[in-house]
Amino acid sequence: MKRQRKIQRAVFIGTIWLALAAAPRELPSQTLDKMHLGYSGTGINNYVLEMGKRLGIFRKNGLDLEVVYVNSGSLLSQALIAGTFDLSMSQGSEAMIAKLRGADVRMVAVIANRFNHVYLAAPSITSFKQLKGKKVAVSRFGSGSHFQTNLALKEGGLDPEKDVTILQIGNSGARITAILSGIVDGTIMAADFVPKAKREGFNVLTDLADTKVEYPFLSLNMLGSYIDKNLKLVKALIKSMSESIRALQTDSANAKAAIRMALKTDDAETIDYALMRSIRVLDRRPFPTPGGIKTVLDELGSEVKGKTLRFEDFVDLRALRELEKEGAFKQ
Repeated sequence: MKRQRKIQRAVFIGTIWLALAAAPRELPSQTLDKMHLGYSGTGINNYVLEMGKRLGIFRKNGLDLEVVYVNSGSLLSQALIAGTFDLSMSQGSEAMIAKLRGADVRMVAVIANRFNHVYLAAPSITSFKQLKGKKVAVSRFGSGSHFQTNLALKEGGLDPEKDVTILQIGNSGARITAILSGIVDGTIMAADFVPKAKREGFNVLTDLADTKVEYPFLSLNMLGSYIDKNLKLVKALIKSMSESIRALQTDSANAKAAIRMALKTDDAETIDYALMRSIRVLDRRPFPTPGGIKTVLDELGSEVKGKTLRFEDFVDLRALRELEKEGAFKQ
C-alpha cells in the first residue's frame, strides 16, 4: 500500500514537472531600437506600415518604429535634412532633388518602382485637352504630386508651364475638396480612392500604373551620416518592410483589416481595389532601378543641366546587398 502511494506521488510530481516544462515561459523583454519615420502621401505606404504594426513585424526585427505623417513630400524632405526624422518614406524624386541641392540624402530601398496614382478630373472634364486654361492642384511645388502632375499632363499633350495654372492645395483630401468646390478642375490622386471618386462622378483621365515608365514611387530615404552609423538598423527596417509587403500580398484577411484601418473605411469595393493595387505595385525585393532614376533626371531638366550624374549618386545599396546575400528576399 505504501509502495503504491509512493508510486502515485512520484507520478503526480512527474506530471507537475512535465506541465511546468511544457508551459510557455515569459521571455526576457527584447531591447528595441527606436527609429523615427516620417511619411507623406496616402495609400500603399499606410498599408505597409499598418501591416507591419498589426503583425508585430517591426518589433520582431528589433525596431520600435515611431511613425509621423507630414502632408507634403517637400516639407518631409526638409524635416529629414533638419534631423527631425531618421528616415522619410516618400517619392524618390523628392530625395533626388534634395541630393541635387547639396544634401546627402540617399535612397536605401524602393518598395514601389512604378506609379500607383491616377489623374482625376471634375465631372465636366473628360479629356486632358479640356484642362487647357484651367487650374489644377498639387500638394506643394517640388513635391512628388507636382512631379507626377507634370508627367501626366505631358502624356496628355499639355505643357504644364503654359497650358494650366498649378496651385498648391495640400494633401489628397484638400485637393478633392478643391475640385468639389470648383477651385480646380484636376489633380493627381492615389488610385485607392478611384471607386469612391467614380461614384461621385469624377473622371479618371489616365492611370499612371498602366504606363511602362519606371519611377521610384515609394522610397526609403536617409542621410548618409545616419546610414554609416546605423547600417544594422537600416537592414532591420528594409527587412521589416519586405516582410510586411509579403504579408500584405499573401494574407488577405489581415491585409483587408490593415487597409480598412489605414483608410478608415468599411467600403468593401474600396478595400478590395486598394488590395489589388498593393499586390500589383509593391516590390518584396525593394531595389531601386536605374530606369527609375533616369525618369526623374529626365523630368528635372534644368535642375540637372550641365551635371554628370549616375545611378550610384542617389542610392546606397549596402543594406540591400547584405540582405540579398543573407537570403532575406527569397521567400
